[in-house]
Amino acid sequence: MQQISLSDTFQIRVNNTYNGGDTKTTTSVFQNFMAWCNKQEDSWLLWLGVAILGGIATVLPIKLLAVVFLAQNDFTLWTITCFVNVFILIVNLAAQPQKIALPVLFFVWSIDASIIFYCFLTSLCHF
Repeated sequence: MQQISLSDTFQIRVNNTYNGGDTKTTTSVFQNFMAWCNKQEDSWLLWLGVAILGGIATVLPIKLLAVVFLAQNDFTLWTITCFVNVFILIVNLAAQPQKIALPVLFFVWSIDASIIFYCFLTSLCHF
């Protein structure tokens, strides 16, 4: 007879090293980013605080000051600024999962950074 002893925890490990010969398995940056977003579900309160305090309370006033003082109070930039930052509030107030909220947050921050950069460029061109 054969005796097998098992512990309480049973872990399955899959070694997926076979790649079919010469082909290599690669993942894109977007797939890695989405996998990271899925792992952030446990820290949703942290990301909510970062989105509200970092995105709305910190970046928005800096961007609005850049629009007013550096870009000569351009109405188009005011419209884009107000329109884009609403998405952070919508996603967080709707309690969307982090795989949706984090890409929206980083997309809005990239637009915010581009607006601030544009304002600095226009202020340098006018002097």
